[in-house]
Amino acid sequence: MSEQKSNKARWNIKGILESIDSFGWFILLAATPLFMMIQPEFSWILLLIPFTWLISVLAKRQPIPSTPMNLALLVIAIQVLVSLYATYDIAVSLQKVTGVIWGMAVFFALVRFGKKRIGIFITTLIFIPGSVGISVLGLLGIEWPTNKIIIFNSVYEQFPKISSLIPGLSEGFHPNEVGGALTWIIPFWIVVLFWLIICFKKIKKQISPFLIILYILIDLIFLGLSSVVLLFSQSRSAYIGLALGLILLLLVVLPQKIRWGYIFLLIIGAGILTYYILNGQFMTYVNQLFPDSGMASMAFSMNTLSGRVEIWSRAIYAIQDFAFTGMGMNTFRTIVNVLYPLQTIAADVPVKDIGHAHNLFLQTALDLGIPGLIGFIGMYMTSFWMIFDSLKRLRRPSSANPKTNFMTKELFFVILVGFLGGQIAHLGFSMTDAIAFGAKPGILFWVMQAIICAIFLKVRRRDYR
Repeated sequence: MSEQKSNKARWNIKGILESIDSFGWFILLAATPLFMMIQPEFSWILLLIPFTWLISVLAKRQPIPSTPMNLALLVIAIQVLVSLYATYDIAVSLQKVTGVIWGMAVFFALVRFGKKRIGIFITTLIFIPGSVGISVLGLLGIEWPTNKIIIFNSVYEQFPKISSLIPGLSEGFHPNEVGGALTWIIPFWIVVLFWLIICFKKIKKQISPFLIILYILIDLIFLGLSSVVLLFSQSRSAYIGLALGLILLLLVVLPQKIRWGYIFLLIIGAGILTYYILNGQFMTYVNQLFPDSGMASMAFSMNTLSGRVEIWSRAIYAIQDFAFTGMGMNTFRTIVNVLYPLQTIAADVPVKDIGHAHNLFLQTALDLGIPGLIGFIGMYMTSFWMIFDSLKRLRRPSSANPKTNFMTKELFFVILVGFLGGQIAHLGFSMTDAIAFGAKPGILFWVMQAIICAIFLKVRRRDYR
């Protein structure tokens, strides 16, 4: 009897541990405010990550699942530790370091959660309110730029300020950072909208037409909100990135019969645009379109580009000096003024806080060294490979339960195409601006990667349950 009671107690303990482990992803996401606002005195919060892994081990489960990204993430994790050796102040680097470590933990937790179809769909539902939250917070909390498209200035005065809604929060969000985050989001909404409209006849056999129309209306609201915020952010890098993402995305989704015609039109259009820009006629047209608005002189000014070129040159010097270790996460903004002074950017200001290198790849090399950059590029390459491989497999007809698998395959396909457009758009943005690795909006990136990886693993196994 005592042996039976002992075995029963063991099974009860194991069941409790398995239940806690099953909600590891929820625990990490619920602690989002703690990780995002972490301070040195509260760094013990990081122990929550190994705690969730310990629970998995005790429940005899694998805390870190095997994924195609593991090698790249291992390189990045090692370089994060190495960067702590190089940083002049761990407190300065703590926020970004925490962002990377926490992001990886969320990624692995959500991949494990995505072993079942419902887990992938719930994770996608997590991405949706997260993206809407960024749009709403951006609308209320951006430090609106007033020196670019000045015709927007009168509109900005109508928006309520987040500082008046949340006492104690006086600092706003940088418009370029909000614009960069929206490049992940807007292509997703556009792809879902067109899918609902174009495939209406096919999917109404599986979903009520009333619900489809409701989804279209909700999508239009969210797409409109995020587009308005992007427009008013005046982030030219985000504008260009979004345009690039949507243009290249069409190359993937268009039927092969008309793809070459589309490429031909792109080449002709690019040639015409280049001709008008080089001849100065583009600026003349803008002045005629927006007379006395200052739009041509400010919104299309090349001064910021020349400033970025200077920042890039300083970043390259710094990468040469800190090639292996990097200079420490989030330290370039300070060290650049000490070791690599800027001459043309705000020459009358002795200390300039430029935030980052205005190029994601340069900034990653500054933070984590060349090995970290290699791991980062490897992570992106793996992500694109998983997307294209999954899309290729999803296009194949399914021999088993085709009716049952139809909606699952359709939803997987749409999610991947939306994230593909978002990643291309964000990379376009990241050529001349950056959301630094480990920054607060980066949690969307990790959620996206988890969904991409989870879908890839299921599609590869032909498992649509």
